[in-house]
Amino acid sequence: MCLESRPIPDILRDFASYMRHFHANDPNLRGPGFGDLDFAPIMAALKEVGYDRYVSVEVFDFSPDPETIASKSIEYLKRF
Repeated sequence: MCLESRPIPDILRDFASYMRHFHANDPNLRGPGFGDLDFAPIMAALKEVGYDRYVSVEVFDFSPDPETIASKSIEYLKRF
């Protein structure tokens, strides 16, 4: 969704009834919190529309290592 012209929270609100899963990653191909994408408004929009399913961390660049990415991404997302 980062390549879309509209803000991600707006897209989530518009298509909430179709969502069955949500993959979270940063445009830098790493996990949430490892780049510049602010997940606060994204997570707020998910909460606003009543999304109550899993949010999975989807990464394509596993540096520094998978364990660090997983733990730091979960820690970051739990703030919201």
